[in-house]
Amino acid sequence: MTLPHSSITGRRLAHLLAALLLLGACGSGASGGGTSVTGVPFTASDGQRTTIADFHGTPVVVNLWATWCTPCVAEMPAFDQVAGTQAGVAIIGVNVGDTAAAATAFAADLGVTYPQYTDPDGQLSTALHATGYPATAFFSADGTLLELHQGALTADELRAAISRHFAETTTEGTST
Repeated sequence: MTLPHSSITGRRLAHLLAALLLLGACGSGASGGGTSVTGVPFTASDGQRTTIADFHGTPVVVNLWATWCTPCVAEMPAFDQVAGTQAGVAIIGVNVGDTAAAATAFAADLGVTYPQYTDPDGQLSTALHATGYPATAFFSADGTLLELHQGALTADELRAAISRHFAETTTEGTST
């Protein structure tokens, strides 16, 4: 026995699933071509606005973090270690939600020295479709988003990802 509303519910479910699949495809973390996220502004510690496009010609690793995020804070020394030894790639931290002064002071208290920026309104993390923190975006030298990694990375995992994405442009130096 088939109830009249059961086929309607089935059609609605099918439409909902199709819509979710389309939305998921639009919000994937990686892109095969250029992406508009390169024009989304964020703020340097000196208050100057910048974008990923401003790094044109250099591969960029963008680590999104928050002061309240325990895994973010735990991975920051690993990013600092890799940033101090990795040539040919810009590694930057982008705090989400705090002022430039608060984020810079927080990073300084942790002893990290790699460049820090802020995304006080969350525009960059929204454009990247980051679903939580920490999140790390890998951009090619031409600004193409190659990967958005959700979750913490160790220094070894970060080095491996950099080697995987930027094999031709990176050399590991020695820190002093």
